[in-house]
Amino acid sequence: MYFVLILLGFTGFISAADNWVASLFLPDISVDFGSPISQASIILTAYLFPYGVLQPFYGFYSDWYGCKKILLLLFRSRIN
Repeated sequence: MYFVLILLGFTGFISAADNWVASLFLPDISVDFGSPISQASIILTAYLFPYGVLQPFYGFYSDWYGCKKILLLLFRSRIN
């Protein structure tokens, strides 16, 4: 039981860290594309907005169809 709690906590941390790392790379993204940070921030918004908006939908469908099916569906869609 404690292993599951630790694993869930770790996955939550990684998910949040992913968002923080993306914002930390914003100046590097700006330099690589040769654009001001204000324009490069659109990339970050395009990445984080769907992430936040779709979480309730993922939660609902995970409750309805089962977490395993939804996670496999999302994982397969990123590979293909």
